[in-house]
Amino acid sequence: MKTANFLKIFLLLVAVTLTSCSSESTDDGGGNGNGNGNQGLVLSADKTRVYENTIVTFTVMNGTVNVTSQATISLDGTPITGNTVLLDTVGSKVVTAEYNGDSANNVDIEVIVPSYSTKMIIEDYTGAWCGWCPRISQGIEDLGASNSNVIAIAVHNGDSMVFPFEGQMRQRFGVSGFPTGILNRDQSWNSVSGDAMNMTQPISYLNVQKEVGVAINSSITNNTLSASIRVGFDLDQSGLSLVVYALENGLIEAQRNYTNNYGGVDPIQGFVHEHVLSKNLTDVFGDPIPADQQVGGNEYSVTLTSNVAGVANQNDMEIVAFVVDASGKVVNAQKAQVGTNVDFD
Repeated sequence: MKTANFLKIFLLLVAVTLTSCSSESTDDGGGNGNGNGNQGLVLSADKTRVYENTIVTFTVMNGTVNVTSQATISLDGTPITGNTVLLDTVGSKVVTAEYNGDSANNVDIEVIVPSYSTKMIIEDYTGAWCGWCPRISQGIEDLGASNSNVIAIAVHNGDSMVFPFEGQMRQRFGVSGFPTGILNRDQSWNSVSGDAMNMTQPISYLNVQKEVGVAINSSITNNTLSASIRVGFDLDQSGLSLVVYALENGLIEAQRNYTNNYGGVDPIQGFVHEHVLSKNLTDVFGDPIPADQQVGGNEYSVTLTSNVAGVANQNDMEIVAFVVDASGKVVNAQKAQVGTNVDFD
């Protein structure tokens, strides 16, 4: 009899202990790992780092149930109407949510101003043999005289300055004749006459704020060109790649000319060819930037080298570095004379 009573008492103690443990576990579940809110109630935002005057949308989930429309969402302690808010002032914002007396986790939003100026690329498919090519050469000179954010790359065909991968590039971008100017690897540059190009078309690319910037520092030592490239990210990105070229300036070769530009003479003796694509330090279509580096507030850096022993004019070279998106279009670019350091701007 005593044994039976002892067994009953033991089983009762076990049951009480299990109930106590179960209750304690449920209470602990009221946190979200940082001491804020109910673990079952989760607040999220579609963006957590944005420019000024950006609309951010919030979602509140109670377990697997969307309770956004019933929840109270607050920005810096002040309830908002609905689940979207226009963030129009710079700084750190704290967003909270409540539902049925429970508090969700906090969400921090960083509102920033843009860090980078916008630059664009013109890839000029050209050749010294091409009589209509001075039309684009003149257009590039005129643009460069008025806007330093336009960066030219002359991709030569069929002359002493030919670039080895010109054919692959021409095929990729649908270049079927000379001259052809490709703007930001997006569309062809239109002419308005046999002598002139559409000068407003390239400038339209400069009217869009870019979330990515590029910085360049380079040097040449013992025929080795070294270029340190930094890519900065204002906001989160994905699918980006980096293209880095070395260009030569001041190369002399007679240029055929069917236009009225450069005095209308044909050929133009002693023509000075500028921005001539000489070396690629990455794949001509871009080396992928690691996905974990494409984070808002982060900088990706890489140092690239190339042997320039055969380059005719090492004393007048440029580095052009640009970022392309998953479709191959240029996102933003930078240019720097070799031997100089050009920071983000």
